Amino acid sequence: MQGSDTGGKASADGAEPGKEAVYLRRRINLLAAVSLIIGTVVGSGIFIAPKGVLMNSGSVGLSLLIWGLCGVLSTFGALCYAELGTTFKKSGGHYTYLLETLGPLPAFLRLWAEFIMVRPAVASVVCLAFGRYVVEPFFAPCPAPAALVKVVGILGVSFVVAVNCWSVSWASKTQITLTFIKMFALVLIIVPGVLALARGQTENFQHAFDSGSLTLNKLPLAFYSGLYAYGGWFYLNFVTEEVIDPNRNIPLSIIFSMVTVTVFYVLVNVSYYTMMTAAELLVSDAVAVVINP
Repeated sequence: MQGSDTGGKASADGAEPGKEAVYLRRRINLLAAVSLIIGTVVGSGIFIAPKGVLMNSGSVGLSLLIWGLCGVLSTFGALCYAELGTTFKKSGGHYTYLLETLGPLPAFLRLWAEFIMVRPAVASVVCLAFGRYVVEPFFAPCPAPAALVKVVGILGVSFVVAVNCWSVSWASKTQITLTFIKMFALVLIIVPGVLALARGQTENFQHAFDSGSLTLNKLPLAFYSGLYAYGGWFYLNFVTEEVIDPNRNIPLSIIFSMVTVTVFYVLVNVSYYTMMTAAELLVSDAVAVVINP
């Protein structure tokens, strides 16, 4: 969110006489902070993780419980991170906290691993999910060509990179637009499912906690799939210096955004199970595409 926007100059403690320090303007209010967190959390995870959660939990009811617990765990983790953000009022997130507590070497190694391994892996998963959801509707019920899915994913990430390189303001506008599109997509999934549930379409929830296929050693994998969909709550701490009144707005924005995301994710999964059976969900690589009206 306008991370390169320098706000001006001001005298800094420890600065040489006659010199002024450049600082970032505090432009991110509570609403913008909430939008930033929701926009980074909601992504491909809610469309690809339900299969992994259901597969490893073994039942519809337990999978819904895991989705709620993942939201609670993510909220607790985000609140711990909020305390770091209000203690170290510097932008940078992981790098800054490691630099301040453990020194430059661990901070550098964390940043190196983030750029070389973590971010490329996450970006590749998101791109493949994007490509699959764009391509699959044109080939349903047949499987989409893997090469075409990869090409569309590459075009998608290339567009995002180009926009970010071209203009910070355009990147911000693009992020806001895509956030609204993603939330609108979730609403389009939730509303038909809730309406069908209200009409009494509950057959897929019978024996919801059937433990016949439950194996305890797979539960961690179910939580791993669910927590993946909640990833991204720490991004506000990368722009701490731009948040207005961080002591107030960082914790509040995390609480508001994580509660909203948790409610949406649980309702989306309720809609999935209302409109399709567990077996249909497990055989689909693009869950939202195969929902039966």
